[in-house]
Amino acid sequence: MNTRGSHSLMLVFATAIVVFLSYGFYESSLVSLTYASLSTQLATENTTIPTAESIYLSESMKIPPSAGTFVILIPNEAHENWSDEKHKLITDKNSYYVPTNLIVPNGTALVFLHADAPWDTPNPHTIEIQDSSNGDVVYSTGQLDYTQNSEPVVLPSPETYNIVDKSYDTKPSTITVLDNETFNGDLILGGFYTPTNQVESNRDNDGVSHPGSLQYYTDAFSRDGFDILSEYNFTYATCDYCPGEYWPDNKSGEHTLFIFSTQQPLTSALEKLGKLVKDNVYI
Repeated sequence: MNTRGSHSLMLVFATAIVVFLSYGFYESSLVSLTYASLSTQLATENTTIPTAESIYLSESMKIPPSAGTFVILIPNEAHENWSDEKHKLITDKNSYYVPTNLIVPNGTALVFLHADAPWDTPNPHTIEIQDSSNGDVVYSTGQLDYTQNSEPVVLPSPETYNIVDKSYDTKPSTITVLDNETFNGDLILGGFYTPTNQVESNRDNDGVSHPGSLQYYTDAFSRDGFDILSEYNFTYATCDYCPGEYWPDNKSGEHTLFIFSTQQPLTSALEKLGKLVKDNVYI
């Protein structure tokens, strides 16, 4: 091959490399911009959704109009009496419902999710929503068993309602429906409790394994089409006669509250949430 041919071939190779690298850089930049745009969009949406920390500390949550449905968690140990069995609860904040006090725009649908696991005896819950001004019952879930959810309900506005468990002595809880805000989105929001770390023994009395922990749920919620918007770790230990000061049924004193969202159909989301509840080690 002569010198001119050699130089031409080198020029072709050099041009190809530049084009390849330029395309690769463009593609990489485009992907980065897409991820950045999605992150920015999510962050913007999150500015109106209270963080898990604020919900835990204030025991209150105001739902933005972008949420069409809120899933109210009935946590594990929600059958223990508020008056004299607080040490058996996961926490003394948002002990019976997440959150204790909920504020929603007019038209927002509400669903209760039963996550109060049985040990040897089931803990069914029947929740009534009562008008705070006269005690009239405007909605009842009927009996809910473990992992079940209630039918969605939209409450009249403007009004403040009391949440009443017909079977157990619970902490006072309320739902306030605003008249000056109306929902305009299809976002599904809710809260969830999990042990922060993998526990030493995750088997129930029947020997069935329950893998629930924060790391497990981070992966599982993402796999099932949910976004975890915020997390808050807490420790509740007030049982002075229990080993390590923790009530044994809780398996661990270190827990995490996280807030989740999804835009998948509600029926599908609730079916997945029921299975995720059963994966928890609270049993």
